[in-house]
Amino acid sequence: MEAAEVRGMTDNQWKDNLRVQLEDWEEVEEFLRDGKTEEAFKKIEKIKARINKGLQD
Repeated sequence: MEAAEVRGMTDNQWKDNLRVQLEDWEEVEEFLRDGKTEEAFKKIEKIKARINKGLQD
């Protein structure tokens, strides 16, 4: 197996990733509570794009 194929996350990297995701979703939640649906949809699109990029790497 090539080195590029062997990838993993440390516990700290995984937790940092989860923290970023939590912050993103909290921001979406705040937008929705404030009635800012367009901002929420824009943030959701950014989140989805980042996830899709990560899946392609």
